[in-house]
Amino acid sequence: LWLNPEHVLDSQSMLCDYCHKSMTFLLQLYSPEDHPLEAFHRVIYVFCCKTGACHKKSPRGSFKVVRSQLGQYNPYYSPVSKDDENAEEENEGWEPLPTSKHAPTCFVCGMHGPKFCSKCHKVSYCSAEHQTIHWTKGLHKQLCGTVPPPASTTPALETNLAGLSLSNNTAAAEAAAAQKNGSDNENEDSEAEAETERKETKTTLTQTLTKEQQEYANKLDIDYKLVERMNRFPELEIISEAEVFDEEAIEEGLADESSGDEQEAEEGWEERAAALKAKREKQAAALAKKNGGNVSKSLETAESSMNALVPVGDEVYENTKTGIDSAFLTFQKRIALYPDQVLRYARMEYELTNPEPLYVSDAGIPKAEDIPPCPHCGQERTFEFQILPQLLNYMAIDHSASDALDFGTVLVYSCKDNCHVEDKHYQHEVALVQHFSEDGMQGGNMTAGPSVSVSSK
Repeated sequence: LWLNPEHVLDSQSMLCDYCHKSMTFLLQLYSPEDHPLEAFHRVIYVFCCKTGACHKKSPRGSFKVVRSQLGQYNPYYSPVSKDDENAEEENEGWEPLPTSKHAPTCFVCGMHGPKFCSKCHKVSYCSAEHQTIHWTKGLHKQLCGTVPPPASTTPALETNLAGLSLSNNTAAAEAAAAQKNGSDNENEDSEAEAETERKETKTTLTQTLTKEQQEYANKLDIDYKLVERMNRFPELEIISEAEVFDEEAIEEGLADESSGDEQEAEEGWEERAAALKAKREKQAAALAKKNGGNVSKSLETAESSMNALVPVGDEVYENTKTGIDSAFLTFQKRIALYPDQVLRYARMEYELTNPEPLYVSDAGIPKAEDIPPCPHCGQERTFEFQILPQLLNYMAIDHSASDALDFGTVLVYSCKDNCHVEDKHYQHEVALVQHFSEDGMQGGNMTAGPSVSVSSK
């Protein structure tokens, strides 16, 4: 979903540095900020090459990240939400840009699609390659130049059916229900009532479709799904939740349960913090004695993963080696609290120190020179979020394939000041890829070669 529908990203700016083919859209995050004014709306887009061999043979340039942002007053989104009590006054005089002026998008990849089918002139593409894919692998060869069967019911239904392009009659039904809901019940009592009304309207519309209309709608749906399955990752929603990362500190009343922030202002905090520190030092000393290491190193290990159990296939073993990958153990314990998480967001707050990512290995931790400053304003780029390997389980990847896409974590760094460049709608940011080490995982997700790869333009 492009933040700026008038200026859609060109696929030529998102080519894999190894195979030189168009990258595949992976995810986007809406992360608005207060500074500068142009970052009122702000989205980070991540793309990657779908060919795993590119990540293994030439990891540089197999992930790319761009930032897009808009000010509060723009021709695409009303300045204030319609739910705001001052919406009518704040939005007075604002008119949205007609959808006819939105940039066409490629049916196959969703990028800017300036090329249209020469026969029907209705479907657009970013390249001849993607037009060929749609013609040979999808159903456009059958549907090109066709029109929806005439509706024999109501004008409203005929309008909805004619608007079908990428989905079946479900989308039309939901649109009609939403329209009806807005006109008949502007101040709806509850979200549950609105959902019930949409379902009832959907059922009515489905029942009034003729056999020919249903078949046409099904073909449109199949056409989209065929192309999506071959050229895109499954479309899913990322749910944001706060992390409670220090259970012991929370139990002792040293940290806030919802944010994890230290509660230093509370009475007795220093005494309880000292007691918890002494407890951990005692645990570290015991671990050092057992493993033959030093207390300071063992304290770090104790705080992250006391006598960590590292899974290997269906077995577990107690890792007591002196050369263990402590970063991996820290990663393992932290992730174990929320094993389904696919992304960790930790954008720097103003005037505070830069946050650190959760590394998957002691090897390949990026250095300062791996993160170049912003080429537009010269400001440093700071850590914003990281993509976790659990996401691979949702990407419809054949993990048994020798060239399957794989990574330990993808670290994204962006301009600290969210610099705005006039007439430049997308700013390239930095993606660092870190892989698991052999010490961290035995027979798991490992990639030979460099541990860190950098993508920036």
